[in-house]
Amino acid sequence: MMKKFREKVVPEISGYVCDRCGREAEAHDGEAEELLSIDRVGGYCSIFGDGNRISVDICQHCLKDVLGEWLRIVPLRFL
Repeated sequence: MMKKFREKVVPEISGYVCDRCGREAEAHDGEAEELLSIDRVGGYCSIFGDGNRISVDICQHCLKDVLGEWLRIVPLRFL
């Protein structure tokens, strides 16, 4: 029996764009490594709606600007 093949296209991430400020980062550079990506589905009591998808990609600069005063930053040696 002879094998048959077909082409398969698989998308890959080439970069990121911050949803807040529009800053762009290539996929494997240092800035992209610090991007925060949230992607989840709201549950039964969610203020966003049961079953609704909630997502955001935000750069480290915007994360600090928006949530900085509430972030707990612990040096690695204490983890």
